[in-house]
Amino acid sequence: MTAKSTERQSLLKSPSTPSEVSDDTLQDESVQRDYGAVESASVPKIEEKVPKKFKEIWVLFLGLAFAVFCSALGMTIVANLTIEIGSYFHAGALSSWLGTGFLIGLTAMTPLYGRLAQVMGRKGVMLLALTLYLSGTIMCAVAPTMYFMIAARVIAGAGSGGMLTVTAIIISDLVSLADRGLYQGGINLLFGAGSASGAVLGGWIADEYGWRSAFWIQVPPVLFAFFMVIWKVNVEREKGEDVGGQTPWEKFKGIDWSGSLILIILISSFSISTSLYTSSHYPLSHPLPLSLLIVAIISLPIFIFIEKKAAHPILPLTMLTRAQPSLVLFGFVLTTATNFSRLYMQPVYLHVTRGLNGSETGLLLLPSSIVGSLASLYAGWHMRYWREYKWFQAVMSVIPWLQALSIAIFWGPETNKNELWSEMALGALGGGCTITTLLTSLIACVDPSEMSLAISACYLFRALGQVIGLSISACIQQTILLSSLTKRIPGDTGLIRKIIQEPAEILPLLNETLRLQARLAYLDSIRGVFGFVVLGGVALTMVCLAIRGKRL
Repeated sequence: MTAKSTERQSLLKSPSTPSEVSDDTLQDESVQRDYGAVESASVPKIEEKVPKKFKEIWVLFLGLAFAVFCSALGMTIVANLTIEIGSYFHAGALSSWLGTGFLIGLTAMTPLYGRLAQVMGRKGVMLLALTLYLSGTIMCAVAPTMYFMIAARVIAGAGSGGMLTVTAIIISDLVSLADRGLYQGGINLLFGAGSASGAVLGGWIADEYGWRSAFWIQVPPVLFAFFMVIWKVNVEREKGEDVGGQTPWEKFKGIDWSGSLILIILISSFSISTSLYTSSHYPLSHPLPLSLLIVAIISLPIFIFIEKKAAHPILPLTMLTRAQPSLVLFGFVLTTATNFSRLYMQPVYLHVTRGLNGSETGLLLLPSSIVGSLASLYAGWHMRYWREYKWFQAVMSVIPWLQALSIAIFWGPETNKNELWSEMALGALGGGCTITTLLTSLIACVDPSEMSLAISACYLFRALGQVIGLSISACIQQTILLSSLTKRIPGDTGLIRKIIQEPAEILPLLNETLRLQARLAYLDSIRGVFGFVVLGGVALTMVCLAIRGKRL
């Protein structure tokens, strides 16, 4: 072969050949455009990070797992303490705000963590989240008043949101997209374990050592997570992330603080307004919840205006205007709203309609907690093994609303207990798989430079889904319950009010006929809520079918 022919062949193989470059570029542009990752026609090549193996990051993963476990524990540990804490401070009417305050803090601060992860780095923002959570927890342990306690729960919730969000960001930084679901499944498993054990552990510790000990017991594992983060979290930002300046002060000033403030006002006012209606039983026409709702409505267009003008928006609106990211985020709202409505109503059915005590209810709910956590882990394995998520999540999304349909139609005052726990576990199976695959769907349809903001948006929309789900389910349940009780027990408004506000104390005192009518009225209201869950579940399945799949 002559030198001239060899040179000709080498030129033909060169990547700069016009036809090859054109084909590759078109293919890359097509993939990126399909997933809504970019707006422009040219797609710059971004150098891929080398994914880490488990043996390289297991110590770091252990520290993050402790942080997530503590976060989940903090959400539920007051479940069995609210009556005791309320009695201690002689403020039983405020007890429900111990959980509501935590959720408000979590929801309000979550969207800020994505931008902070770009500005402060992963380690800095994780330490900030841990500091907030630890401070709030210690404040709860030493709280002198109920109002101080609620404020401390808000601070702890703000830290909890960061622990969850930044853990997901760090995992996404370190592992491949195919492996990411498996790691997130492991995190969700520990989150489920923390949620399931929180109420049990809190109640036992309070019985043995007093309710303040339930908060002190959280301090050692949080300090361990602190140590692990300082030691092992050295994760670089994604290339292309806009950090807003060269010096730390310039980066700090570059944060969209006005947008963050308006978003916090919007979320907090909406959350508090709905909580006043659902937890404190204020009528919607009352000036307090009504004024807060008006503030939230006014804040929304102001936030949109600020974000359009901001150089570094806290929540890029382009992510909401592109088809695929907006579909996935809407899917997060639907899945968390329906899941929390189901989780909120199932114990009501077991307690009131079936008349079961706390231990019996806990035993029937335990399989759901275990199956939901294991399902999340299986979803991660499925995506890693089969390298796909679209059809899997579409099929899994059908299961929860089929279970809700079964509850709405077939569950009654005498339904077999084996049917109860098995169906609740089946619903948790679908929910655990769907929530894990949706996060992979979101990361697959955005640029690496948007990843931290996308994950922050994911947890924001999940938290909004919780607030929306609890608010809608409580509104439906209270409305139908009042209507059904009025029909079943006509003329006794005082008794009806007591049945609604104090069912556990009043129902055992009623005669058999009235007790049955009251339980049937609660069953009517629960069926109404599960009708909403079915509608939301069907909408979620439609969203999952509309999400484009991508080979992992």
